[in-house]
Parts: sequence; C-alpha cells; structure tokens
Amino acid sequence: DPEAREGQRVLVVDDDPQTLGYVRKVLEDAGYTPIVAAEPDEALRVMAESQPELVLLDLLLPGADGIDLMSDIAGIAEVPVVFLSGYRHDETIARAFERGAVDYIVKPFSPTELLARVRAALRKWYEPARSAPSEPYVRGDLTIDYTERRVRVAGRPVQLTATEYRLLFALSVNAGRVVEHDQLLRRRGSTGKSANVRSLRTHMRRLRRKLGDDASAPTYIFVERRVGYRMPLSETRAAER
Repeated sequence: DPEAREGQRVLVVDDDPQTLGYVRKVLEDAGYTPIVAAEPDEALRVMAESQPELVLLDLLLPGADGIDLMSDIAGIAEVPVVFLSGYRHDETIARAFERGAVDYIVKPFSPTELLARVRAALRKWYEPARSAPSEPYVRGDLTIDYTERRVRVAGRPVQLTATEYRLLFALSVNAGRVVEHDQLLRRRGSTGKSANVRSLRTHMRRLRRKLGDDASAPTYIFVERRVGYRMPLSETRAAER
C-alpha cells in the first residue's frame, strides 16, 4: 500500500535553492524521504535511479518547460506529478492538467498546504491500484490489466497519460452503469465547473482516439448526453449473467 508506507520517496525539482531547502525540510519533518534536483538532466537521472513515488516539479526550470519535462518523466516511470509554481494563470494550470498533472500548488505555500496536497496526490494516484479488480476487463479487442496498469488493443500496448488511465479505470470498473461528469472530474482531480467539463470531454476524445473507438459508432465508451459516459460490461462479466 504505497500511501501508508513510511519514508516514501518524493523527488523535488526546483532551481531555487531556498525552495528546495524549504520543501525538503517540510517533507523530512513529516516522515517522507525527499530527493532533490535543480536541473532537468539531473532530475531525469535521479528519477531513474531513485524511483520516487511522487514528483514535485517546478514549472519553470533553466532551459526547460516543466510541463514538457513531465512527459520525459512519464517515459521513465508512471508516478504522480504535482507542479509548484508562482504562476496563477488559468491557461497554464489548465495546460498542466491537460498533460496529466495530478495537482498544481501556487507559491508561496505553507507546510500544512504542501503536506495536505502531497497526501491527497498519493491517495488519488494509488487508490485505483488498491481497489482494482483482480480480473482484467475484456471487450472485443480491448484488454485492461488492472494489476499491471496496462491497456492493450488487439494485443498492442496503448500509451495513456495518468489522467486517461484514471478515467478509463473509473469507467471500466463501473461497466454497465453511467458514470456522471462530476464523478469523473473528481477522479481527474477537478470539480465540476463548465470549463472542467470541456476539459474532460477533450480527455475523453483523446482516450477514445487512442483506443481506436469511433465516436459515431462506439464499441468501448458511450456518451450519455449531458450526463456522463458508460462502458459495456466486460465479456467475462457478461458471460456470468
């Protein structure tokens, strides 16, 4: 159970020594094991060596965009990424979430806020693994292996962002029922304003495209207008009925 384990490794990436020192002390005092990096190349090296369970990532780093660096991190391992930034612009925050960030903390932040966000990010990320069914979801060419967190279509691996996987998880474990927009937004880490519903639809379009699902004649993900989305029962479950 990753959320309950003491001494969890948290990679902190920030080029400001003061911020690094502050965050490191807060995490250490709370029982975490912080690992720090000041530059993108160093962050990727430490990421591969230390295999942290969470990454706190500064949005602006020397010669790098933090959101692009998040994609490089995802190429090494699937871990939750929380952005640290002085930016309050809605467009920047939206772009971070679009690309798969779990949370976004605006500087300056208190130790209490930082630790609350860290705990929430770990809980949100690792909760599906704890509650995952032991049997895979199978429908036509689609297979979702919850234990391995792997998705395949016709035997080929499908590369999903963290957000896309969480949405697919929420729909497939509730197969046969409509999952409402608000429920999916909570799974994504948002709350239900109209802008977030639009963002959710964007994620769902990308997810369906990756699965090869034709929106005009869907096989896997069905739209319930103004309500939410639905997936049909897994063939193994349907056979039991």
